[in-house]
Amino acid sequence: MPADPDEALAHAVQALYAVPAAEFVATRTALARELRGARHRDAAKELTGMRKPSVSAAAVNALVRAEDPVVDRLVELGGAMRQATSALDGRALAALRTDRDELLRDWVRAAAEHAGGPLTPSVEAEVRDTAVAALADADATEVVTSGSLTRALSYSGFGEVDLADAVARTSTGVVLTRIEGGRVDGEVGEDEAAELEEDVDEPEEEDELEGDGDEDDEVQDEEELEDEEDDHLDVDDLEMELDEAEKVVAAARAERRRRVRAETDAADRVEEAAAEVARAEELVRSAQEQLSATQQALKEAQTRLTAAQDDRADAEETLRAARDRRDEARVALEEAEDA
Repeated sequence: MPADPDEALAHAVQALYAVPAAEFVATRTALARELRGARHRDAAKELTGMRKPSVSAAAVNALVRAEDPVVDRLVELGGAMRQATSALDGRALAALRTDRDELLRDWVRAAAEHAGGPLTPSVEAEVRDTAVAALADADATEVVTSGSLTRALSYSGFGEVDLADAVARTSTGVVLTRIEGGRVDGEVGEDEAAELEEDVDEPEEEDELEGDGDEDDEVQDEEELEDEEDDHLDVDDLEMELDEAEKVVAAARAERRRRVRAETDAADRVEEAAAEVARAEELVRSAQEQLSATQQALKEAQTRLTAAQDDRADAEETLRAARDRRDEARVALEEAEDA
């Protein structure tokens, strides 16, 4: 255990966020007792206030702490995308899109691998959203790669990523990041956990020599620690209930969006159908007008034809009468010549 309280707290936090989510509370309790045993009371109190990570955050932490190559790819690609965005270089962003999509697929796959089991679709979505946020925001990248993430991140497409209560921080606001090179100093292994249990159950010899005053302090420390543990167990229960409530709310919102989309799609289809009916009715009206015009033209043509036929009959009658008069004149002429 480091002698410096801040360093001791940092190492304890690294050990705490390195364990599976199911072991978080028990590990936090053990580490807090170890800090108190080293007389780092403020650090112990601060440690007991650290939030238990959500399932998706725990998966991301496991991925980061395993130093999977996809983490370095995330950092590198995020820098390139932010630079292209800052330069308003649409061509560069388009060129990076394939790398982005491939990274997100690999990120989710690696998170499931290091989490030790398959992730639910909702957790996969949160893990993916967290990577998207890290690509968009440098501060989000620092939080995600800290290995001490407490909740999933999301990015709306503009502005900064909301990082409130998203990572383990000291009381001064310092982000507690992972220590490079594998297991951190102070991370609790099996042997160390056993020693830690012995330390909790059996006082050290030098503590026994310090007298009754130290024993009273230890009893008071234990009582305070137990009270804090009870308080934080309640907080953990509330956080779990809050997580469940948030999931219910998210599901309800998703269902509402689905219904709104369905209603919108239905309204669009009705509107399109109404427009199609209107177009069809307009075509019918146009055809009817053309038919009426054609019928009127036909009627007028028939009238003209009848008139022409009448004129022709009159002309033929006139022609016959003229021929009759001509024939009569010829006969009269012949008779006159004979006389």
